[in-house]
Amino acid sequence: MEEVLSHYFGYQKFRPGQREIISYVLDGQHTLGVLPTGGGKSLCYQVPGLKQSGTTLVISPLISLMKDQVDQLKTMGVSAAYLNSSQSMKEQQEIEAQLRAGEIKFLYVAPERLEQPRFVALLRRLPIALVAFDEAHCISKWGHDFRPSYQAVIHTVLALPQQFAIVALTATATTEVQQDIMQRLHIHPNHVVKTSIKRRNLIFEVNPTYQREKFVIRYIKQHVQDSGIVYCATRKQVETLYHALEDAGISATYYHAGRTAKEREAAQNDFLYDRTRVVVATNAFGMGIDKSNVRFVIHYNMPGDLESYYQEAGRAGRDGLESDCILLFSERDIGLHEYFITSSKADEDYQDKMGEKLTKMIQYTKTKQCLEATLVHYFEPNERLEECGHCSNCIAKNKTYDMTKEAKMIISGVARLNQQETHQTVIQVLRGEQSDYIQHQGFADLSTYGIMKDYTTGELHHLIDEMRFKGFLNAQDDILMCDDSVKKILKNETRVYTSPFRRKSKEIVKINTVEGVDRKLLEQLMAVRQQLSDKLHVPPVNIFTDYTLEEFAKRKPTSKQEMIHIEGVGSYKLKHYCPVFLETIQAYKI
Repeated sequence: MEEVLSHYFGYQKFRPGQREIISYVLDGQHTLGVLPTGGGKSLCYQVPGLKQSGTTLVISPLISLMKDQVDQLKTMGVSAAYLNSSQSMKEQQEIEAQLRAGEIKFLYVAPERLEQPRFVALLRRLPIALVAFDEAHCISKWGHDFRPSYQAVIHTVLALPQQFAIVALTATATTEVQQDIMQRLHIHPNHVVKTSIKRRNLIFEVNPTYQREKFVIRYIKQHVQDSGIVYCATRKQVETLYHALEDAGISATYYHAGRTAKEREAAQNDFLYDRTRVVVATNAFGMGIDKSNVRFVIHYNMPGDLESYYQEAGRAGRDGLESDCILLFSERDIGLHEYFITSSKADEDYQDKMGEKLTKMIQYTKTKQCLEATLVHYFEPNERLEECGHCSNCIAKNKTYDMTKEAKMIISGVARLNQQETHQTVIQVLRGEQSDYIQHQGFADLSTYGIMKDYTTGELHHLIDEMRFKGFLNAQDDILMCDDSVKKILKNETRVYTSPFRRKSKEIVKINTVEGVDRKLLEQLMAVRQQLSDKLHVPPVNIFTDYTLEEFAKRKPTSKQEMIHIEGVGSYKLKHYCPVFLETIQAYKI
């Protein structure tokens, strides 16, 4: 592998995750690779493709992406080609003849090409060695850039007669999207390779300025030697900002889907070849653009989800040098995205999911925690977090409350629970709450039971989050565990600070305003959950956790409005699962 890497690409060693993915592929295993933007995903199919005989089929969503990759391979002496609608019939026929003659090592196509029976018939006769799905998040309905055509061709690919491995590659896949890709492409969990999305050269900033235009002009004038992208939400905003830059004497170009193909290509090439250092664009610009020296990406408007934001911001600093990722945020942006969601022709489930993603995006703009760690936690909830030290939140001077005393109490609470309980249980024990579960487990007898009874649930969430984002606490599937670094707190070698969070210094909290768990009702709810599990072929806890069912059995909600406020009930589950549980509770109360 290293010989191929060195000979063709000029690298002496692989980046994190690449070798593992390539090894699985060469062993003939279907594989999913989740690598950060700029993490070298294309090598994960190019290296095994070069080591194997036969043709590698690369399914790619964008024509510009295909052209860049093919041009790059040709400069290394590798036979590569693409087939798409931009070519004449004669050009396509010439490439097909080369394929039949075995003269092409890598073939790039859009998913729609596999909907053509004539092309599929050609594929069936070729020595296909490997199939790569690039930008694989497009496969999943829950991905931020879902392409129905990607899903439609999966059956065609799996039905091809050749023996080949499949590799799916993406930079932006939540746990839910990863599961969807794995299921559709028959990828075993053992053959999923994920590396951290952390890119320490990126400096994240959220700026709630009301003078966005002035900010952009001032920033660009202060960085006259730097290349950068400014993303706007609409074509109109793109053109308005472009003209404002022109009026300010700043050389720039602009890109959106409303321009002609020739104009878009000219704008893209002006930027790629440094004839223009700044491009103002909608999100139609950027995927597949291989420009490593983008020093800043400014979002003039808030995107609709964190996946889109991270992918677009991640186009900065691919060469590893420090680069700025700045999000200019206004409350008006929220209304625009709410309009996009409600006016879309998507089904209700999809709109609900987009609403949840928008909520996470808004939370990113409001958080006081490290911005990089917030992104890491979104994409990989179980990853150990740590503060980057240079985002706009890390350098802010607002963490003035010394929470070292509270940190020690929380550490003791987690340790006494043997590091085997969820956030929620830890908080309930620290606050001295009563429930059947706490009594049954004997948690009320612990020395830490009730030691933080004067803190609200929200305050304890704030304190625990602070410790999570500083790396003192880790979580595995929501189970809290102490990191080795807590020893520094316990030995008074370090102090922990957070932003002020208590409205009243001595707030007395009413405990146990909700009655204990009704065990008889809980049994009925568990039976309902099991029936749903058998019907849907999913694990019972994927429907609702035991904790959520206990809350149902405590609170006995009788409407969806009451249910939505219970932890573990999201919009999707409220619609699809809750009605049968509500019927059970209502029948029980009669």
